[in-house]
Amino acid sequence: MDHGTHEAHGMNWFEWSNEEAPALGFMIINFALLLAIVFMIVRKPISKMVTARREGLEAALKEANELREEAQKALRSATERMDTLDLEMARIREDILNAGLAETRRITEDAERRLKRMEDESAALLEQETARMSAEIRREVVDAIVSTAQRVISEKIQDSDHDRLAEDYMRSMNEITTPAKEQ
Repeated sequence: MDHGTHEAHGMNWFEWSNEEAPALGFMIINFALLLAIVFMIVRKPISKMVTARREGLEAALKEANELREEAQKALRSATERMDTLDLEMARIREDILNAGLAETRRITEDAERRLKRMEDESAALLEQETARMSAEIRREVVDAIVSTAQRVISEKIQDSDHDRLAEDYMRSMNEITTPAKEQ
C-alpha cells in the first residue's frame, strides 16, 4: 500500500504546508474562537436586559404585595372597629365586613390577574427577545464565516489557479456548445 496516496486523500488537521488540503483543525479552532468572542460580546447586553426585566417584575410584584397589604390593613381596621360597636351596630358591622372582604377579594384577584398577565407578557417578551437575539447571532456568525471564507479563498487562490479555472470553464463551455453545433 502506498502511504503517499493514502495521505493525499486523508484529512489534513494541522499541516500548513499541504496546499491540496487545508488545515481543518486550525479552521475549527478559529471558528471556536469566533464563537467564544461573539458569546463574550452579546453576554452582557442580554444579561442587562434580563436584569432590567427582572427588576421590573420585582417592582410590579412589590406593588401587588403592597396593594394586598393595604387591603389586609383595611380589613383589620374595619374588624377592630366593628368589635367595639354596640349590638345596634351589628347590621352596619356586617355590611362593612362584607364590603371589606369583597374589596379585598377584588383587589387580590385584580392583583393576581395583573401579576399573571405581567408574568405571561414577560415570558412572551423573553421568548421573543431570545429568538431575535438567537437569529441575530446566527446571522452575525454566518456573515463572519462568509467573510472569513472569502478572505481565506482570496488569500489562497493564486494567478495560476485563476488562469487554470478560467481555461477549464472555457473548455467546458466549448464542449457544451460543440455538440449543439453538430446537430
